[in-house]
Amino acid sequence: MHEDVEKPEPASAASNNPELDALKQRLRRQFESWIESVEQMSETEEQADAPDLCSLYEELTALRNETRKGNRKSAEVLSRFGESLGLFQDEIGRLGEQLDRVESARGDKQVLPRSFFLALVELSDRMHRLGAAFERPPQPGHLAFLNPDSRWRKAWANWHQGFSILVSHFEKLLEQAGVERLKTVGATFDPVTMIAVGTIAPNGRPLNVVAEEVAPGYRWGDEVLRPAEVKITKSES
Repeated sequence: MHEDVEKPEPASAASNNPELDALKQRLRRQFESWIESVEQMSETEEQADAPDLCSLYEELTALRNETRKGNRKSAEVLSRFGESLGLFQDEIGRLGEQLDRVESARGDKQVLPRSFFLALVELSDRMHRLGAAFERPPQPGHLAFLNPDSRWRKAWANWHQGFSILVSHFEKLLEQAGVERLKTVGATFDPVTMIAVGTIAPNGRPLNVVAEEVAPGYRWGDEVLRPAEVKITKSES
């Protein structure tokens, strides 16, 4: 039985077979080539994953340039805003001179037309709306963490303070000219000086009382320049 099993050829016999030697050489070369390609692939992946300092520097440089552009743009906006406030202040100064002339001739209501005082009232409304906008400073952009300097916030706060002083001065000028803001909230509704634009449930408060002022009203002496727009308490039934 053991005689039927083929015996392996001796190593010396295999080495004398040129075709087998050529096959071995060809397989070895292919295997070495495959190993080399795998090593090169691994090196390429490692290089791709490794941080590139040159690329990082270029990205930081681009980010810095973008930040500088944003800072310059913000500075230009703040500068134009400051110029606008300066022009606004000059305009109020000229209005003050006109109101001084009105004060010197208070007994004669024909010195300036009623439309002039209505324009002052509308200007007062705009100033109060702008003052309310100052209460909501713009939020910093997504690059603000790169610029911890808060100069723009300080400038915004300074302008807010300066504008508040400007509004207070303008209101004093209106008062000197005889223009007075109507008092409405908590007062009984007056159809002569007020316009009801809505109603609110009393919730224990008296009926027909002003609960909210939508738009202020003004009078000039005994004359109503503009009635106030209000919401009054009214029974739901």
